[in-house]
Amino acid sequence: MTHHAVLLRGLLGVTAAAALLTTAAGAATAQTAPAAHAAAAPAKTLGAQSSAGRYLVDGARIHTQPSTTSTTVGYGYGSHSVTVHCRRVVAGQEWFYHTDNTTRVTGWGRYVVVVPFIAVGDC
Repeated sequence: MTHHAVLLRGLLGVTAAAALLTTAAGAATAQTAPAAHAAAAPAKTLGAQSSAGRYLVDGARIHTQPSTTSTTVGYGYGSHSVTVHCRRVVAGQEWFYHTDNTTRVTGWGRYVVVVPFIAVGDC
């Protein structure tokens, strides 16, 4: 086998392996994509996946929008399990879109009442 044939054969092998890895990675990504939130969930543009979190106070209001004047749809307590999906800064206040896993209520809470354990992306 000539030197060029050996190089060509090696290059074809590497190219085929790369194609298989790319296809496998694409399939794995498609299978492990996170489930969509409720229809009213904000679009997540960047950052980490959702994070577990906790309520800092008992009776934390869960709002429909990142605003203290929006409708309260539930209350969170320190004993409840929380998943924080993303964050948004409104008028200098950090808000977290989250789900109270104990009551299954999803909405917004300010940084003074709910926090993620790790940083989450922007909504």
